[in-house]
Amino acid sequence: MMKRVNIKVTALAAFIGLALTGCGGDDGAPGADGANGTDGKDGKPGLTVATSATDLAVNVDKVLVASDSEVTFTVTNEKDLPVVGLEHFGFILSGLEQGQNGDANSWKLLSSESCPGSKYAKCGTLTDNQDGTYTYKFLKDVTTETAFSVTDDKTLRLIVTTGGDTLGGKTLAYANKSHDFRNNGEAPLYTKSVINNQNCTGCHDDFTIHGGHYKEVETCISCHTDNKVSSASKVFPMLAHDKHIGVISAPVGGCDNCHSENEQAVDYTNWKTVPTQETCITCHTDVNFKEGVNHWPYEDNAQCANCHTPEVVETVHLATYKGQTSRRENVHLTVTDAKMVAVPQAQKNIDSGLDTAKTGYVQLTVDILDKDGKSMNKQLDKVDFFYYSEFYINWGGQDMGMERGKILRVFTNKENFPGYVEDPIVLSYENGKTTYEIGPFELEDEFEGSLTDSYGMVTPRIWFCMDKKGENLESCKETSSVWGQGAAGFNWLHFFDDKGLIPERPRRQIVTNEKCGSCHGMTTRDSDGMAQMTLNCRSCHAVTKNDPAYFGTTCASGSVDNDGDGILDEMIKLKSLSPRGERDWTTASNAGEECLACHNANNPPTQVVRDSHTKQGDADYVEQLTMSHPDQKVWIHAMHANNRANQGGEGWKRNVEYSADLANCVKCHEGDSFDAKYLVGRKPLALDLDYMDTYDGLDPANGKDTSGNKRYAVDAKADAYVSPTAAVCLSCHGKRAAEEGEDRRQVRKDVVSHMKQNGAQFGVELGQYTGEESCAVCHDLNNLKESHNLK
Repeated sequence: MMKRVNIKVTALAAFIGLALTGCGGDDGAPGADGANGTDGKDGKPGLTVATSATDLAVNVDKVLVASDSEVTFTVTNEKDLPVVGLEHFGFILSGLEQGQNGDANSWKLLSSESCPGSKYAKCGTLTDNQDGTYTYKFLKDVTTETAFSVTDDKTLRLIVTTGGDTLGGKTLAYANKSHDFRNNGEAPLYTKSVINNQNCTGCHDDFTIHGGHYKEVETCISCHTDNKVSSASKVFPMLAHDKHIGVISAPVGGCDNCHSENEQAVDYTNWKTVPTQETCITCHTDVNFKEGVNHWPYEDNAQCANCHTPEVVETVHLATYKGQTSRRENVHLTVTDAKMVAVPQAQKNIDSGLDTAKTGYVQLTVDILDKDGKSMNKQLDKVDFFYYSEFYINWGGQDMGMERGKILRVFTNKENFPGYVEDPIVLSYENGKTTYEIGPFELEDEFEGSLTDSYGMVTPRIWFCMDKKGENLESCKETSSVWGQGAAGFNWLHFFDDKGLIPERPRRQIVTNEKCGSCHGMTTRDSDGMAQMTLNCRSCHAVTKNDPAYFGTTCASGSVDNDGDGILDEMIKLKSLSPRGERDWTTASNAGEECLACHNANNPPTQVVRDSHTKQGDADYVEQLTMSHPDQKVWIHAMHANNRANQGGEGWKRNVEYSADLANCVKCHEGDSFDAKYLVGRKPLALDLDYMDTYDGLDPANGKDTSGNKRYAVDAKADAYVSPTAAVCLSCHGKRAAEEGEDRRQVRKDVVSHMKQNGAQFGVELGQYTGEESCAVCHDLNNLKESHNLK
């Protein structure tokens, strides 16, 4: 294209040229050189700005709170490059009023604004300074807020929210920035940092509410204030208590489960140092302080701390489990040795005639230590301060070899059912060490062959009696209340082989006590702490209602028709899986894995587990049984996913609402222990498909009658098998929501079909099982991490 010429400019240039050349004559010698000019200033370099962002970071540069409040802040991406062109921001400004007469410090909302404006919040004036900094002028004159007056001494908080804009073709994730300050520019003189996200992420993953816009607890606290929300129950402390009490999986009353120390929660002890009526009644709902119901009448909080001192508050609330922990220290029933021997040495075992070339016997040595770790020099079976002392033992390595293993019950509160609870056989006693011989253990496995060179595990479960003060051991025969005056002992998990205890654990670490305790609560924050499994064993291993022989045991199965109406009576007393306030000594755990002794692939689900919620003839019977299997790697997934056969119905007692993302495997798993390769070649899960067909409840008037087909939960016989990888994956992915007319969640047929197409087998007989799953070919570690959003 031809360049266009400006005619007027060209003519003017020619005219000036003629005028200059028309001046004749010589002007003489050249003049002197002029002085050197000064150096020019360096030019401003070009600004490099972000063209994409994974995360946004906000830094508050300056805040002025007045009738025309203004904030200047900088936004950068994860590479610390300035981000320009953003239009979506939220601004929450609050002030902290110091409590008087026993009141807690309380936040007051001064203004909540956002850009672009909406029906929920209006927008003031937002200026993009095109260098990564932004300036926002609040629309509201915050000095008109009657609930709070701004002074240079008071603490203020600004929350800036970002996210929702598009940069580099991607929508930016939401982020919140909290900034506490004084209006004179200096650091705050006081604060109220009771909890933060670090306290919450023990149970939750990402803490997000209101569509994901708000991701910090400080944001919630700043807005849920008494001058903003419609009722006192929605002020943040009360709201948080109401949403968690009786719902969380940690002990009720265990305030330190949430109110725990970290570098940001500097006021974490407020729960015991600043008792107030407002927060107390969120748990103690039967108290009315104003009217004097279940408490002396008080108009305000001025006198609360006089009686409810930090020591008293802590003792009353945390004694539910910390008191038990201190009592536990009085006795340590310690496994000092354990080994598998090929032939028995105890005369009673020799005479039994049960020994074969394919059996072995475990010799277990224990010592009773006092609180100082010194031996009491007492033979275990001859002391009188144990209510029960039991040792759960199994052999066979990763999958274990026996259904429920063997249980050595030195003292027990259970019936002596033949073949299940046997009299202990003492092999020897010397210098405080009692050695028992337990067996026989089968050393041949249908799937693995010889188990002779494998390893075993043992974990104790004990309860001992003490005086009312919890200071001295006491004979259980003299104790008026065994449960009220006793303590559960520690229950470490030990591994052993044919040479003795194994110093290094032979199986990979899948979960840890600390990971379980992050949600269920810990007695301490170190590796020696006890995880408080308040959803205790009795919730599933339910007590019986109408058969005295089985009361207080886990051995009953099925039901009886006592009233003759042709319908089996409810025999199992259901308990809710929701946490309870009482001390859960049966489930305070040190190991997190000790359940493996019984909860393994060999152990078919029985009617105790099924609870009649699935039965032969159901279209999804085998799959429902699979998801209700007691194998540790299945039941623990299915229970948290609310997928067991006795879960998932509207209003059912056993429903569980898991507080984190079920796809977040590392929430519970250590490292990459969820890799599907670890399931390749593992033992299939055993089922007993005709279990209820062989139960007829003969002679219900005689609970101890074992004739006919009356069934114990321990005598299920495997007649079908399920592939292990499919069972584990199904435990989380196997259910869809119940549709209209269905009483519970149903199995996803598409998932089962996909598994079968890739080698999985469900409910096949022993001779038909091939073990040819190919899941790990596609679902390798990288695929699992990608599909579960773990990278």
